[in-house]
Amino acid sequence: MRGFSIIFLLLIPAMIALGHDLYLFYVNYAEAQGFSIALLQKEFKLSAFGFIWTNYDEESYKTAVGSVDPDTWLTIDYLLTFKAFYAALAFAGVFVALFTVLALFGKGPFAGEERRVYGSDKKKKGEKSFRAGQAGTKMNYKRK
Repeated sequence: MRGFSIIFLLLIPAMIALGHDLYLFYVNYAEAQGFSIALLQKEFKLSAFGFIWTNYDEESYKTAVGSVDPDTWLTIDYLLTFKAFYAALAFAGVFVALFTVLALFGKGPFAGEERRVYGSDKKKKGEKSFRAGQAGTKMNYKRK
């Protein structure tokens, strides 16, 4: 179960990017024209990192362009053309693949989940437990 929560956490950036794109589609097209599948196929677009950066903080974009040499900026500009949704999915995929490889070697968060023992199965005979709901013995307190 822990593995699913880690995967869910890794997918949050992708869900945020997709939610942003759906919001922009709704505000720009669907609110005025009404929603239809044809409109969705025609007008829905995924946002690139460059669009998000220039749309929400143009001043920092201009500062970055002015402070970086042109050869380096060509590389940065290429990276800004990546779609945010796909990049977030790739981010999650890389970590899930890494965790899967680690699980094969018995390491990491996905390692040995099926071999774990929980609850009363773990308790040895004669071991006292202070957990609620389990049978216990009377506590003996010693005075000094």
